[in-house]
Amino acid sequence: SGKFLHLYAEILEKDGTLEFKTDNRPLFDFSLQEFPESHWHIDACTFDLHHNSEMNQNNIMTEYEEKFSSIGNPICKLIASRII
Repeated sequence: SGKFLHLYAEILEKDGTLEFKTDNRPLFDFSLQEFPESHWHIDACTFDLHHNSEMNQNNIMTEYEEKFSSIGNPICKLIASRII
C-alpha cells in the first residue's frame, strides 16, 4: 500500500531499489497500481519469475516462494525505485 511505500522511501538509500515477490496475483496487480501512485518507478516486472531467466538470475528463493512454486503457483516479481 501507499502507506508502506512511503515508509520504505524514508529508510531506503537515495539510489536503492525495492524488490517485491508474491504468488498472490490480485495483491500483485494492486501493487502495480500503488507503486506509480506513490511516486515509485517500476524498473522491472514479471508475472512468472521462474520462467524469466533475466529476473530469476541470482534469485534467493524464500521458504514461501519454494512452497507455492512447488504446487504450481507462478511467482510475480517487481523491482522498483523512488522517483526523485
